Amino acid sequence: MPGAALRVEVSVSRDPDHPDLGVFVKIPNGGLLPGKFRIPDVRDAQGKQLESVIVADSQTDGFGVLFAKPDNGETATVYITPSANPPQRPTNTRLFPSTIFFSKNGNASLAVARRMERDYPPAQGASFDMWDYGIGSMVNPFGPDDDFSTWIVGAFVLEKKERIYFCTISDEGSEFAIDGKIIHSWPGIHTRHAGAKGQRGDWVELEPGLHRIDYYHFEKTGPQEINLCWKRPGMETKDGLPEHVTGLARSGLADITRIAFKDGRIAGTIRGNNQRLGYYWIGEKPLILFALSYGAVTPSAAQSVTWEFPPNKRLAEPAVDWLVSGDPDTISYPVTLAVSNAAGVARTTVRMRCFWTPPALSLDTKEDRLAVRKALYDMLRAVPPPADPCADWSNDHWGMLVELLVPYHAGPILLDIFNRGFDTLQKRPPEERWALEDRFVETLRLQRNDQLLLDWIARLEKNERNSARKFRWKDERVCAYLFDIDDPEAARRETTFLKEAAIGPDQTQIAALRQGDVARALGQYDAALKFYKDAQDRFRSRHKTGTAGGRLTYVGARKQQRDADTNTAGRAASRRPATQSLTSRVKVDDWKVYTVHDASMYATISSFLEQDALAEAFQKLSDWENESPASKLSGDYPMAEAKIYITVGDLRRAINALAAYRKSVTMSAQLADAMKLEIECRLQLNDKTRAKEIATDFIRRFPGHPYEADMKEILTR
Repeated sequence: MPGAALRVEVSVSRDPDHPDLGVFVKIPNGGLLPGKFRIPDVRDAQGKQLESVIVADSQTDGFGVLFAKPDNGETATVYITPSANPPQRPTNTRLFPSTIFFSKNGNASLAVARRMERDYPPAQGASFDMWDYGIGSMVNPFGPDDDFSTWIVGAFVLEKKERIYFCTISDEGSEFAIDGKIIHSWPGIHTRHAGAKGQRGDWVELEPGLHRIDYYHFEKTGPQEINLCWKRPGMETKDGLPEHVTGLARSGLADITRIAFKDGRIAGTIRGNNQRLGYYWIGEKPLILFALSYGAVTPSAAQSVTWEFPPNKRLAEPAVDWLVSGDPDTISYPVTLAVSNAAGVARTTVRMRCFWTPPALSLDTKEDRLAVRKALYDMLRAVPPPADPCADWSNDHWGMLVELLVPYHAGPILLDIFNRGFDTLQKRPPEERWALEDRFVETLRLQRNDQLLLDWIARLEKNERNSARKFRWKDERVCAYLFDIDDPEAARRETTFLKEAAIGPDQTQIAALRQGDVARALGQYDAALKFYKDAQDRFRSRHKTGTAGGRLTYVGARKQQRDADTNTAGRAASRRPATQSLTSRVKVDDWKVYTVHDASMYATISSFLEQDALAEAFQKLSDWENESPASKLSGDYPMAEAKIYITVGDLRRAINALAAYRKSVTMSAQLADAMKLEIECRLQLNDKTRAKEIATDFIRRFPGHPYEADMKEILTR
């Protein structure tokens, strides 16, 4: 098309309810639209010109065009020619849109609202879009700024001649016209009260056919309301009051399939920038979640499509989620879609905005957690390496990250932050940083890279100034050698340093626990029990715990353990001692108490895992370890420990717990299940040799057991 600078290809996705309502397409601006003004020329697939009219023209919001539905086919092309002067309004056009909402900020008045309709192009500088809520709204599109004017244009179709009462209920001033004639005007600053019962209106005689409605409104202060109501014969309400106008006829819709410049560049459209999914509020300001996608363009070998965010963030994905910090009423965060081909780069820039308060997100639901995690990960990946991916994060982003991450579910988010944003992380408040460090180490365990795990433990210890936290990393190093790397001798060497570094009863107790763990791993069960008893006595001394009334009593509020319930107690009472060696070292009454206690702890942890409450399950396991560490030599604790680590995918720690149990007992009620579980974990890690050795041992220990066939099948692999 000679003179056209832009070509927009569209397909009709919804037919108009009436031919005069045409097909509406909103062409985004975002820096794409040429010239001060634009002149559209719409053609069908055969090149025939279609009747068209400009609906709105806004440098910030886009270019709205209404055109007659093509006679042949469902596609059309809009050619846009730049102009220094406003285009002429088409004469004798039959087309008008329905239903579209226009709003303009500043100098609010009915005169401004009317001018949006009278000018051509209409609604210059206004925001606009299709409106599926009839002639009504209680939304402030400009957040806390009450200074705005509104024009809504719609239509309805009558099957027969009718006499209808129309009225307006508004806050502030309003007026409306039907077929170009003002029916009622209610100007000035006022509330809805004087028109709440339909007092502000009049009767209108209307012929059959299509009728146009224009509603004008302005808002200055306080609440806002737009509401066109009617009374129709045969549709009277019980109280005689008018009802909101419904059943309006609608224009058709067209979707943009391609945007091309005259010089050969290609552009895309952005969806979702005004469609917030929700918000999460943990700190100073809420975080608003947006799900962005693009259309009208497809990446290929000949062209690339990239999202761009300030400052200098880029992501080449079809869809991207983003978290914007700020008040929902005022946020205006830019996003650019850049399409590059041999002819050059075309950029479309829009702003992420909220026109009303989004729904609240809850990190207690799996779906919301996944949505927020994806957004954070997209934001991290948008920062090109080696730059710090979180250097410009707000306190709200950090606070939400801490709340979001549950044990063993940090994944690549923390890998990116620690590898590229370590310096920024060191500046965060200690409690926040420590929580992220704990989640990070869990992530490293899942990678099963032993040297990387040890290197990071050393680095975290070196950078830590808090003495208690430094001790925590020494303890973590012992655990890494013992439970991840399976090197008890190295763990024993490290316990020497741990014991030397212990200051105060808390750290001394932990050192005793780790000495017991090392002895257990080395098969020195008498020594292990001695260390565990020492750790237990130290814990009880600090927390004033002991035995009373035939049950364990814990005075500390968080550690208090109630009597087991009837089912758990019955299950425990029917069980024989879990380990033969343990029963020879404790009194019978003590063993009964421990059995009930351990059964209760096991049942509680199992319940937490069923509810996906991982943090609570790990805390309960920690409580158990501190309160009765000798339970590590019995069946319940190792099975609960293994169950937790299998749930989170840490198979090496699960195997360690199960293997320690297998080696420490000759026979027990849970040993067969423990051995079968250990074999399954080893097979998942492709450790077939050890799996076969355990299967052979199983057949020797449990001849004729129901699992025997499974063991023999494993030996054939």
